[in-house]
This record gives sequence, C-alpha cells and structure tokens, in this order.
Amino acid sequence: MYKLLILLSFSTLLQAQQVMRKDSIERDTELKEFRVIANPGQKDDNAILATEVMTIKTLGKAACCNLSESFETNASVSVSYADAVTGSKQIQLLGLAGTYVQTNVENVPSIRGLKSTFGLNYLPGTWIKSIDLAKGTISVVNGYESMTGAINVELAKPDTSEVYYLNTYTNSQGRFEMNQQGAHRFNSRLSTGVFAHYSQQAGRLDGNKDGFLDLPLFQLANVLNRWKYATDRWMIQWGANYLLEDRLGGQNAIQNNSDPFQLYGFGSKTERLETFAKIARLYPEKPYQGLALILSTANHANDSYFSIKKYQGREQSIYGNLIFQSIIDNTNHTVKTGASFLLDSYQESYIDSAFARTEIVPGIYGEYTWTIPNKLTLVVGQRVDFHNQLGTQWVPRLHVKWDMATDWILRLSAGKGWRRVNPLAENMGFLVSNRSLRVLGSLNPLESSWNYGMTLTKNMTIGSRKANLVLDFFQTDFIHQWIVDMEAGSTLRMYSSPGKSFSTSIQGEFNYSPFKRFEMKVAYRYQDVQADYLRIDGGLIRLSKPYLNKDRILVNLAYATPYEIWKYDVTWQWNGSRRIPDHKLAHLHTGAIQEVTAPPFSTVYGQVTRQFKKWELYVGVENLFNFTQENPIFVAKDPFAAGFDASMVWGPITGTMVYTGIRFKIN
Repeated sequence: MYKLLILLSFSTLLQAQQVMRKDSIERDTELKEFRVIANPGQKDDNAILATEVMTIKTLGKAACCNLSESFETNASVSVSYADAVTGSKQIQLLGLAGTYVQTNVENVPSIRGLKSTFGLNYLPGTWIKSIDLAKGTISVVNGYESMTGAINVELAKPDTSEVYYLNTYTNSQGRFEMNQQGAHRFNSRLSTGVFAHYSQQAGRLDGNKDGFLDLPLFQLANVLNRWKYATDRWMIQWGANYLLEDRLGGQNAIQNNSDPFQLYGFGSKTERLETFAKIARLYPEKPYQGLALILSTANHANDSYFSIKKYQGREQSIYGNLIFQSIIDNTNHTVKTGASFLLDSYQESYIDSAFARTEIVPGIYGEYTWTIPNKLTLVVGQRVDFHNQLGTQWVPRLHVKWDMATDWILRLSAGKGWRRVNPLAENMGFLVSNRSLRVLGSLNPLESSWNYGMTLTKNMTIGSRKANLVLDFFQTDFIHQWIVDMEAGSTLRMYSSPGKSFSTSIQGEFNYSPFKRFEMKVAYRYQDVQADYLRIDGGLIRLSKPYLNKDRILVNLAYATPYEIWKYDVTWQWNGSRRIPDHKLAHLHTGAIQEVTAPPFSTVYGQVTRQFKKWELYVGVENLFNFTQENPIFVAKDPFAAGFDASMVWGPITGTMVYTGIRFKIN
C-alpha cells in the first residue's frame, strides 16, 4: 500500500512538471513577487485577538517535519512526549493540555476525537503555509471547543503553490521522510494540488539501555488532493486526505508477531479518510457581504494493543458550518450569524469493555463588531448548542482591542468554552503501565470553563531598528473538569473534579532586530495550574498539575547573509522544575508527604541552511547537550511486574540528534 501511494504521487507530480512551461507563460502576465518586512516576532497588530502568525520563514528555522515539531521556536506552546513508548506528542497552552486548544485546518475542526492521540504527528510540515496561534477563547463562529486558545493551520493553496516541491529529511536516530507536492493551474479559475508524504522510523534506538525502544518504529503514508475554483462571485475549494500508519514499540526485540506474554509490546494501526468542501458566495458590489458553507467528513479506524491489553476505536464524523456576514448601516457595524452541525459516532473497546455513543450537536450563533477606526474594536458573540447527551450549552464571548496610542495596543477577552471528553483516546499514553484503571463516581464527560485574558503590546524603535514587547495574562477557571489522577502509586483514577481547578499564565516576550538580517526573541513564561484531587480517605487535597514546569525561558537568535544565501538559527529553552507523582506502589497522597519534583533542564536547537538557485540544503541538531530523563520507564527490566510504568515522562527521552535534508522548488 505504501509503495502504491508513493508511485501514484510520483506519477501525478511528474505530469504537473511537464506542463510547467505552459503555466510559466500564464505567470509572465502576473505581478511579480514583492516582500514586506514586518515587525519582528510575527505579531499581528491588526488582529482583534492576541494572535501570532507563524510563517514559512518562522517554520523554516527548524526541521518542522510535522505539526508537533513546528513550535520549537514558539514561546507560548510547549510540546512533549506523552509517554516513553507510543511516540505520541502533546502540546500545552496556558498551562493546559492540547485537548483544550481548538485545532483547525483552514477553519475546519481537525485534531479532536480519536485523532487527538497522534494527530499532531500526522500533518506534514511542508504542507503548512502558515499557523495562526490565538490565546484565550476565539470567535463563536469557529465553534465552542476553544477553552485556552486556538490553532488554525493554513495549507499550501493549489493556485499559489510551486509547480513542484520536494523535501527530504533524515536523522541520526534512523528516521527518514520524503514530501512531494505539485500544483497545476488549468486556467485562471481552476487549479489543483497533490501533496504526498512518506516517513518511517527504521532504526531501533535504546540510548539509555533500559531494554525498551526509545522511539517506536513506524511507517506513515499521507496523500492529499485539493482543488480550487474561483471567480469574482464564487470561490469553491474541495478535496480529500487519506492516511495510513503502522506503529510498533516496546522492548527492543519486539516484532509484530511476538508473544505478548513474553515481550512487552505496543502496536497501533491507523487508517483515516477525510473530505472537505468550502463554498463562498461573493458580492463584488458589496465587498462587506458574504455567504460561506464549510463541510467536512472523517472516518477514523485505530487498532492498538499494550501488551495483552487491546484497544479498538472507530469514529465517523460530519461537520457543517453556514456563515453569513454583512453590515448594519456602515462598515463600522458588522454582523456575522449562522448555524453549525456536528455528528460524531464512536465505537470503542478496551480489554473486555465496549463503549459506543453518537453525539449530535446542532448550534446557532451571532456576533456583532463595533469599530472606531484606528481606535477601538469591540466584538460581542453568543452561541447556543444543543447536545443530544449533554443538553443545551450557552457560550458567550467578548473581545476588545484598544489602540491606546500609536505604539500601544491593549487587548481584553473573556468567554466560555466546553467540550465532551474522550477518556481513552485522549489518555492513551497513560495506558502504558500496569496501573489498575478505575472510573470513580458517575461518568460526567462534560468539561467547561471561563477564560479571561489581557494582552499589552508595545511597538518601539531602539536606535533605528524595530522592536516590540508583548505582555499577557490569562486565567482559566473550570466549571467542570475531568481529572486523570496518578497520585496513588498503583492506580490510575479518572473522575469529574469534586472541587476547584484553575490555570494562571503570565508571559513576557521581547522581539528585536538589532541590525540588518538579525532577529532575536527572548521570552519568559510563568504558569500556576492547580486542582482539587480526591484523597484515598475521600477528602480533598489541592495539588499543582504534574509534569508542568512553572517557569520557562526561551531565546531564539536568527541571522541571514545577504539574499539569504546562508541562514543560521539557534534556540535555547530552559524549563524549570515540576511536580511529578510519587511512583511508589504504596504511596497514597494524603498531603503529609513532601512533593516529588523533577530537576530543571535546558535544551538547545540549531540549524544552518544553504540556499541555492532552486534548492537548499539544511543541517541541524536537537538537544545539543544530550540531556535526557533518567529512567523514563519504571521497572523496565520486568514490564509484567506491578510497578511497571512508562507514562511518567517529564523530560527528553532521546539524546542529541543530528539531521539533514534538502528542499527543491520549481516555482
């Protein structure tokens, strides 16, 4: 299957390359490229929300093989492995897990449901045109699941992409990948693009000599075909994405046919098919007015095992969003209104238990924007969703942008968000242990919270060079939260929070270009995340969130020679200490025992890029000083013993890694 997909992609891309000369004749009549040098830091001063735009230039500072590896130079988002066996990654924003971040691909909900386990690994970095990162709750037009922020990924468009693009990557830990992209414009209205990705982890790596693979072996094939049709009155985009992945991890000698009673193994096979369509009705005589319809479907299948414990998951989803935009009297008063529909059908089984449910969520919304040009923007939004299991949910949201002075911008936001928990799919990394799983009390899968935030931006000039300073504060207070409790050494407990749960995040970021073609970013972040946990005796104890460092410092330096022939990038991250659960089997969290903490640590990333006429060569290093967590797997020598646990990961699992690759483009 993998070979067939790659051959199909090669064939299509070669056809696109053959028509390159014909396309170039059409392009000669178009405007040539021009460049705008923006403020350092890629902050969007015009956005109503506190938004950071990560462009191709930003993403190119690291290898950026997939979405999970796109945030190495970002101060707001942290990325880490969920456990020491499966290879799945998770992000954190405002001190909370990525499940509270609404992640869209071109405004279509993407990483959610069963895809939340490995979804960050699935989207190739070369497909990404830009990433918009917003903190706090977002517009009600985009849905109700944004509780701490939103990530919207824009992919390469068929009418503006390269005729042919090739990217290869290989590293010292045995990973290889290839990305090929091709685009063809049939005429001024119709265009298509084909995107193909293949990657594999072939090397068996055990750097800490604990008898377990540090990284799972995997093969991943991913193909996307998209189309675009555009006139002055209509814009239509549609396409399909097919993905196939096979993972194998566990003890070093593990094979697909190994005896699960003799060797501890992890296996996961995923097949996913997505389709989408976006239809927009434009009004040239009324540029302020528009009507849009977004549609998508997804079919996801996953079969996994954790030694003798087996998991099977199936998901079918349908999403629709109808949006109308216009004005009231003049463009200082705009309105958006519409209706959305979501259907999720799940069938899951774990060991000897089966779970099935169908969620149907129709919703309506409205949003009013009042603008005083160059001074004040006020956005008030309301939406109501009707969940067939969780009842009616009301979501109010407010955003304010005040241009206090020429170089001062203040943003305020407040709003509510909610979501439906997927206890197994979202916590699969915790299953790589011999803890007994217990669900306490009645199963209430609803999570909801209020989020409040403030961002202050100061644009300035130091000497003759531009700089900016961004300070933000965000508070998230949960109404309902699902707790995954690892505080009792032999048990993994799940329950709806019986008390308070909150997150406080404070961040300062300074961006400056002290001289031509040199950029620097310095950021500090403080997080305080706490929740009330159930003690064994039934009482409550308030604990800080485990595995979360309160302090983080990031420094990124980038320099390019004239015409960007050479580019140099280096990033230093310092991560403060964090609380970790006591892994002793006899440990019961009564509050009388001193907390166990992990030490602070630093990681350094670097990359050098040499650009030629049509291609470029890049060489980089990750974790330069080879820091790794000592004993990421407890009782690794006897994985069938009661104390075995591979889910208590707080630091890097693998040591220094060197990589290289090429990027080849035909524009």
